[in-house]
Amino acid sequence: MMRLLALTLPLFLLGCRAPEPVAAAAPAPQAHMNMLQLMRAFPFPHSNVLFDTQSRDPIGPEKKQSMVFSVYRWQDADTYAGWEGVENSALALAEMAPMLLIPRACANGLPAPVDQADWKAAVDGLVAAGEAAHKAALTKNLDEMLAVSETVVNSCSACHDKYRDVDLEGGTRCQVQAKKK
Repeated sequence: MMRLLALTLPLFLLGCRAPEPVAAAAPAPQAHMNMLQLMRAFPFPHSNVLFDTQSRDPIGPEKKQSMVFSVYRWQDADTYAGWEGVENSALALAEMAPMLLIPRACANGLPAPVDQADWKAAVDGLVAAGEAAHKAALTKNLDEMLAVSETVVNSCSACHDKYRDVDLEGGTRCQVQAKKK
């Protein structure tokens, strides 16, 4: 009997232990902006920082006048501009891209097509473009920035060409646009 108790008691005690605490699920991300507001707040100014390197050296003589990038205008140019500003803007594109997958409305009230496969692929493309732009910015070479600009443009165009028109009032944004002949 003692042998049986010695063999079964550990098994019984294992079954009596307290249950493992269940980790609380992270709250689902919530949209606070419509798609137009999001675009104007994040990718638009940060991509412009990258595009500005096509014609201006971030540490060149015109830096004080023009390289206080749009995202950093409210801050000190010496702290937030230059190549560090370019690097940060590239990373900002990659970092913010998943925010484009949070369900939200477009400016015209239509739901953004965040569940479309091509939209998701375009978001992945924006992450990759931001990472490529960061790698180019680390070289501090304007030719590298010029070369990566096409990657950034293509990642933006992947959505813009299909889901955005030129009607700044909203128009048919977020609706699949017919291909123009």
